[in-house]
Amino acid sequence: MKRLYQLPILIVLPLLLLVSCKSKKETPETPELESIEILPEVVFDIVDDEPLRFYVESRGVVEPDQKILITPRIGGFVETHNVVEGRLLKKGDIILQFDQKEWKFRKDDAYNKYLKAKNKYETELRLRSELNGDTKQNELMKINTGLAEAELNYERAKLDYSYTSIKAPFDGYISTKEVISKGAYVGAGRELGSFVNTNKVKIRFDVLEKEIAELKAGMAVELTGPSGNNFSGTIVAISPEINQESKTGQAIVEVDNSSRELKTGMTVEGRIFVRDATSKIRMPRESLLSRDGRTLVFKLNSGEVEWIYVTPVEMNTEWVLIDHEDINPGDTLAVDKHFSISHQQKVIPLMAN
Repeated sequence: MKRLYQLPILIVLPLLLLVSCKSKKETPETPELESIEILPEVVFDIVDDEPLRFYVESRGVVEPDQKILITPRIGGFVETHNVVEGRLLKKGDIILQFDQKEWKFRKDDAYNKYLKAKNKYETELRLRSELNGDTKQNELMKINTGLAEAELNYERAKLDYSYTSIKAPFDGYISTKEVISKGAYVGAGRELGSFVNTNKVKIRFDVLEKEIAELKAGMAVELTGPSGNNFSGTIVAISPEINQESKTGQAIVEVDNSSRELKTGMTVEGRIFVRDATSKIRMPRESLLSRDGRTLVFKLNSGEVEWIYVTPVEMNTEWVLIDHEDINPGDTLAVDKHFSISHQQKVIPLMAN
């Protein structure tokens, strides 16, 4: 009977030892959470002592240097024309030519009536002079004989005849959305498009009234077009008035556009250098933080940051000038991801591009 009881015991003991060893191997060792230090990543940049440049910045729309509307003063049938989008014309070239026959007839008819009235006036003048001596009623005689009216009609007919041709007053380009055919009738006053000279363009920049006093004619202007291309221009005039609603004045800038990259109606960015300033340190404006009503920066020292209160000397939209004994050119200041860090905190420094 004893042998029957001992056999199960001998089998169970090795099994318990095997399970105990297996459970010890499968349970990983976990470190204490308090011993793990999680460091924040902070972006830094190196400061310098370069001067701080101040600009007046604005946005304006491109205008042609010269522009006329193609609007006939009389109606007529088109004999020939160059009203074609983008066509280059030289000064004196035909923009639009009407059939002149009708208008020449009117001019010749008015001229004949003028000669007839003039002859009548001169005959009347001689008769009065012979009967009464010198006469002083010439203007009244012109009216009574019809000469005054005939002169006006003839002058009007000559003008109308001259309006049958519209010629280019300068070198330039046609801008139109019209399609005109030879022989088509075009009425008086119909706007057919415009003729522009864009070898030079003008841009009107709205400038705040507190900044416009810093501008004057002759100042250089840096321009950036919609595609990112850079141009340069010069202020040619400053508006003498301030818009009471917007509290802005205008600076008119002239730009050489022989490349024709600037198109009428384009919006361009402009900035005008007005002055510069220097101090011990120039740093990115992103470095500056405000806490408890004071301004401060975080300086990197051997893997940890130092909290330093500073007072800006001057600043613009990009940079700040400071003068502090603990900050020197070449030092590294936080510029991003630094809003929630604290004094003497260890960080993972990343350098700005």
